[in-house]
Order: sequence, then C-alpha cells, then structure tokens
Amino acid sequence: MNAISLNNLWTFLQDLKLTDNNKKWLADHLYESVEAKKTAAQSKAGKILQITPEDLILSADILEPVKDITPLPVEFDLEKARKDYLMQKYG
Repeated sequence: MNAISLNNLWTFLQDLKLTDNNKKWLADHLYESVEAKKTAAQSKAGKILQITPEDLILSADILEPVKDITPLPVEFDLEKARKDYLMQKYG
C-alpha cells in the first residue's frame, strides 16, 4: 500500500471509536500476520538445496549440440590463444 492508502486506513480506524481491547486485538493480529510471513520467508530461505547424482546426469537432448566437440587439453593456454587471435586479427 502506498502512503496515502495507509493514511486513509489509519483515519478510518481512528473514526471507528474502538475500545482498548479492540485496538489490542487488531494490533496483535496485524503483528501475528507479519511474524507469520517473516517466519515463512526465513524457512524458505533456510532450506538447503540437496543435489543428487541423478540431478547431474545430462540428457541426450542437452548433449546433442556439443556431441562433436572434443575437450581442450589440460595444457591449453587460453591467454596465449587469445593473444594469438588478437594479433592475427589486428596485428
């Protein structure tokens, strides 16, 4: 709610002529609502994602675009390859 709506709500509540018990009841329920949402959000954020070995298996559809690509050797120097490419292109 924006500030104007909240101000209108506050004015409406003040015009109701609530008893102290009614005000306390309303305040308690508003506070409980906030706490319940906060607890639910913390519970959701606190869950740890469990990854199983089955989650790591890639399907054939995922692997199809890269089936003909061979991995680079361990000793491949990416920086040297980048420099060589830039020298050839702009050198």
